[in-house]
Amino acid sequence: MMLWHFVFWLSCAVAVVCSASLLFVRKPMHGAVYLTTAMCALALAFYLLGAPFIAMMQLILYVGAIMVLFVFVIMLSPLQETFPLQLQDRSLWPGLILLILMLLELGALLFGGLQVDPTTPQIIDSKAVGELLFGHYKLAVEAISTLLLAALVGVMYFARHLQRHQERKLPEQQEAK
Repeated sequence: MMLWHFVFWLSCAVAVVCSASLLFVRKPMHGAVYLTTAMCALALAFYLLGAPFIAMMQLILYVGAIMVLFVFVIMLSPLQETFPLQLQDRSLWPGLILLILMLLELGALLFGGLQVDPTTPQIIDSKAVGELLFGHYKLAVEAISTLLLAALVGVMYFARHLQRHQERKLPEQQEAK
């Protein structure tokens, strides 16, 4: 029993560290690796909390589908593109403030005594969730899948357009030399 507590807190720490590391990466692919690791650690935490269905949905949806799209976009971007960390950049400060607030909240929960409601948790039946998703919420599921498909087509269009633009620009740069 004590081992599972250690594994749970370790997975939570990995999720927090990897999420915080996203603020400081320079290469987009490293950011994708950190985000994937954080999502897997969250899935493990969900599983250890007794929610295997949510853990599997976390892995399938976030790690399996959305991260594939992120990696696809990153691979279509120029190879040498990096994002240098600049403390003068205004977009960095809100992230740092949120990181500090998140760590303060985590400390308050851990050391301030977390009050847990002793109600009995309800078991989530995956068959009932499937019937709801493809029954009552069928239109919403179809709309989301159409939106993801449109995003994928848009990425392909922009990547092809960018590639053609760079191919036209390359001979002009060689002629200038």
